[in-house]
Amino acid sequence: MKKNNHFNYLGAILFVIMIVTIYLLFIHHYKSSAIDIEPSLLFHVLQPGRYTGVSEYSGTEIYKNGLICKHSVTISKTINNSIDVVNNVTAYDKITNKLEYEGVRKVSFTYKPNHKNNLFKISQSYINDKLVSSSYGYASGKTENSISFNLSGSWHISNKDYTNMYNTITRTDNNTIDTKFTHLSFIGLNELVMDEKYTMM
Repeated sequence: MKKNNHFNYLGAILFVIMIVTIYLLFIHHYKSSAIDIEPSLLFHVLQPGRYTGVSEYSGTEIYKNGLICKHSVTISKTINNSIDVVNNVTAYDKITNKLEYEGVRKVSFTYKPNHKNNLFKISQSYINDKLVSSSYGYASGKTENSISFNLSGSWHISNKDYTNMYNTITRTDNNTIDTKFTHLSFIGLNELVMDEKYTMM
């Protein structure tokens, strides 16, 4: 009887290990495929113009209290049916309100000639004209008012590299854009969350 209990216990442990292994492989190696994004949806969600914004970033090992940011954003349509964004960011400690940094994030939403209507997002951030952050990825989801991206990259507010970064940009009304970044940890938990909201001037 004790021997059977031992084998049942061992079998349960092996089953749990197998499930955990499959889950970790899934979140680290499976990514949704790139999908077509019509230019009309891109220009609807990221309507060209000037915006002001506010954001909140969860705490990291570098900025333990998290950050509150103010944004001045310009969205422009290019001659190649792409969108360029210049996002000037001023970041403050969420608790003390101390100024932490001023920087600029430059983002391109672009199509490639051999990828039909697959939409790619390329982002680079600078402080004092020095590159401090970058990310790259593709659109993998959409609704009539939003576009979602799978991204890989890093932010200077953390010393970690992320291969499971997800960004959803939503036009909530004629004047407002919400954008949310989630960064999954090794075990699939939200490790860093960045919520940004922009309002057209």
